[in-house]
Amino acid sequence: MALNRLVTLSIVLCSLAACDDASKPKQGNVITKEETHTAPSKKLENFQKQDVNDKSAMQAMILEGIKKKLPILIDQATQMTEVSTKDNVFIYHYEVKGIPVSVMNTHYWQENMKKGIQVQYCKNDDNIKIFKDFFTGGSIYNYFVENKLIYTTTITPEECHEVN
Repeated sequence: MALNRLVTLSIVLCSLAACDDASKPKQGNVITKEETHTAPSKKLENFQKQDVNDKSAMQAMILEGIKKKLPILIDQATQMTEVSTKDNVFIYHYEVKGIPVSVMNTHYWQENMKKGIQVQYCKNDDNIKIFKDFFTGGSIYNYFVENKLIYTTTITPEECHEVN
């Protein structure tokens, strides 16, 4: 009895899969033969022109992967709202709520933030090492309150030697 159900279910699933016309172009969206060959050859051409040490494609993938997850709540007071890159530097933008600007402007708060960021950035972790290989210029951390930049700090791979 169970075998009959399994056979029947298999036949139904195979029939449904065979009837699926999703792979066929819909009317009005017919793709010409030239179009199907242009895109891959353009991609192939761009790939072949790319320098062996050019990390820009992977940097863009990393950036887009993170952007898709934004905004990210870091803690009760901090939310990552934007990321970008420039000259092999990864740039973070954070919105801060619940911490007075007067506190954020103190030397004590800024030094503690920099140390905390540096510890995370300099971790002996494979993911962080790979990240630093792609963004060799380091990272910039920008903290905003009501869209006004209050604090910024830069961490470079060279600073990790001071920590480790």
